[in-house]
Order: sequence, then structure tokens, then C-alpha cells
Amino acid sequence: MSEFRFVNGAPRKMLLVIEPRSCEFWIKSKATVQVLVEDGDQGLALDVEYLPNGLVVYVEEGLRVEVHQDGRLMGLDKRSRRLGHRLNRAGETAGGQEVPCA
Repeated sequence: MSEFRFVNGAPRKMLLVIEPRSCEFWIKSKATVQVLVEDGDQGLALDVEYLPNGLVVYVEEGLRVEVHQDGRLMGLDKRSRRLGHRLNRAGETAGGQEVPCA
């Protein structure tokens, strides 16, 4: 399992995006975050893009991803409303259901 950890040291929440599935998670200020990627013990390197208000983590298609904030698994309900609207409007995937990040 590959792992990426970080702390949101900013005084406000930030956006974490998992690509290529475009899953978004709002990370609280001062929260510790752990991104786990189930990769069959391959120890994959994760590509990370730092942006002014967040991070984008690029993961190989088809791998299961879990995002933990302060030790708790984050659910898909933590995605931004804008992304949810965009995904629903843009069409359906996986036989009519969104492909989850976790």
C-alpha cells in the first residue's frame, strides 16, 4: 500500500483532489491527512501537484484510494458541492453510478 501524508498548516480549509476520478475532499485547517492507495504492495510513487488553495494527487486508474483526516476515513459526502453537480451533469459512469474514491 502506498501512502502520502500531510498537514494542512493553512489557517483555512483546503481542497484535496484525487485524480483521475476527480474526487474532492475539503480538509480542515490544522488537520493531518493520510492518503492510502491500494497498489498490491508495489510501493508506487504518487505524483502531487501543489496549488494555492489545495493539492492534487494523481493515482493510477483502477486503484482503490482512501483518504483519512485526523485518523478518520473521509466519505464521499465530503466532496465539494460544485464537483458533485459537475459529475452528475456530465454523465454517468460505471453502469450508471459514480466510481468512488474510497
